[in-house]
Amino acid sequence: MVYHSYKDLEKRYQKDRRTIWRWFSKDKTLEPPKRAGKVLLGWTEEQLFRFENGRFEV
Repeated sequence: MVYHSYKDLEKRYQKDRRTIWRWFSKDKTLEPPKRAGKVLLGWTEEQLFRFENGRFEV
C-alpha cells in the first residue's frame, strides 16, 4: 500500500502543512493520516479520493 506524506499533499493541493493539518484536525474534512503505533505512515489514495469528492464524514 502506498502512503502519501505531508510533502506529497503539499504538492498535490498546493497548500502548506498547517492547512493540511487543519483540514483533518479542526475542519474534519480530511481523514487523519494512517499510523502504525506512534509512527505516521500518511494518507492512502482512497482517503484522498474521499476528501476530493466530499465523501468523508466524521
